[in-house]
Amino acid sequence: MKNTLLAILLLSIEVLIAQNHNTLENYPLKAADLVLFTFGMDNPISIGSITDSGELDFNFPNDVNFISEETKSNFMSNAAFTLFGKCDTSYDILSEEENSKAVNAGYISLSTKENPYSGLLFMVTDEMLVPYLEDTYSNNAIIGSYFELIYIESDFKYQGECISTVTNTETDTIETQYSYDLELKAGFNFIEYKIENVKEHKVPSMYEEGVFDNIIKPSTIKVSSTQSVPQNTKWIGKYF
Repeated sequence: MKNTLLAILLLSIEVLIAQNHNTLENYPLKAADLVLFTFGMDNPISIGSITDSGELDFNFPNDVNFISEETKSNFMSNAAFTLFGKCDTSYDILSEEENSKAVNAGYISLSTKENPYSGLLFMVTDEMLVPYLEDTYSNNAIIGSYFELIYIESDFKYQGECISTVTNTETDTIETQYSYDLELKAGFNFIEYKIENVKEHKVPSMYEEGVFDNIIKPSTIKVSSTQSVPQNTKWIGKYF
């Protein structure tokens, strides 16, 4: 009985370790640095590394004080624009005191001395979300989550909802409801966009005049945050 319990305990530990292991499957390249080009190609920010076998090891800097104030001011915007830019009322959501400086950190990129931009990573719960993220106009959304990184200068907390409306045709408006539950710490934060419901719309074809295509768009999205690397994500690579 004791041996059985010990075996179950060891198996549980192995499963837990596997679940918390960030690995890029079928990784075709050699070891590389993980970098962000948040402040342009001339200012890469190292956030970790990837091994030959695709194991990801993250080590985010506590701040970006090594980036000049002039450069930061050229790239950073108000938190209202960075976090709520899709909302119809984005500029009315935060007061001036709440509107910290922030910036979308961009894709996590793979970088080597030979090729500073050898690939990038998508963070999704379903690989089928990648085409949608690459072209949200032409490709269908599905239920699932995708993740982004942002950098913010000060702690930030917000709960609330907003609506995003896009006039599609005279008879159809694409409406998406965003529900926010954010608790950000100064520095880098992962933002999860969880698509909970979708709806089919007709959109004008990009190729034929007067023709409409059926397209599936998100109707409700739940937005949350964490400073830890999300453990429910799949890492999908694009290589150059």
